[in-house]
Amino acid sequence: MIKNRNNILIKTIRKNRFFQNRQGGTAVEFALVASLFLALLFGILDFGRLFFDWNKAAKATELGVRMAIVSDMVAVGLQDYDGLIVAGGNGLPVPVSAINGGQPVICKSGGNCNGYGFDQAGFDKILTRMQGVYPQIQAENLVVEYHHIGFGFSGNPYGSDISPNVTVRLENMQFNFLFPGLQTLATLTMPELKATLTGEDFRN
Repeated sequence: MIKNRNNILIKTIRKNRFFQNRQGGTAVEFALVASLFLALLFGILDFGRLFFDWNKAAKATELGVRMAIVSDMVAVGLQDYDGLIVAGGNGLPVPVSAINGGQPVICKSGGNCNGYGFDQAGFDKILTRMQGVYPQIQAENLVVEYHHIGFGFSGNPYGSDISPNVTVRLENMQFNFLFPGLQTLATLTMPELKATLTGEDFRN
């Protein structure tokens, strides 16, 4: 009887020692805190990459539109556009509606710029300039627009009778996250980026 009581007492003491043992508690707490810290750190790094790439893409559009306005127009039919008849006389502005009904002429890779022809070499020149800043840009991401807003004059001896607003924009640019916890957003699409300048009155 006494022996059984002693055995029960010994087991109870051992059990209490097990539950009161604090060894290893610090390591468990560190593992929990460290995992949260690393997740936050890698998340910050990944989003930092996102904003860095976004900034590079935005800079690329600025350089692309500058290249577009000092080069031949991608829309071939606008390069030497003669608006003398629709303007009604030499030196007069070409009506806005004369160019694509007043809507922008949109040029995409492999397109025909709303029927105004397509200069592949000119398009590639703009693309190459932009890829020098942000190599991830592909031809299918680039859009070049020409929007006649009434600038220029008929009978211009230096080239086209219109000086349209030129817009270079990037669409459907993808960003890939590296951190496993964010890879569900691996196909994140960047917002559309664009830059606009008014075309030159003459071409170099």
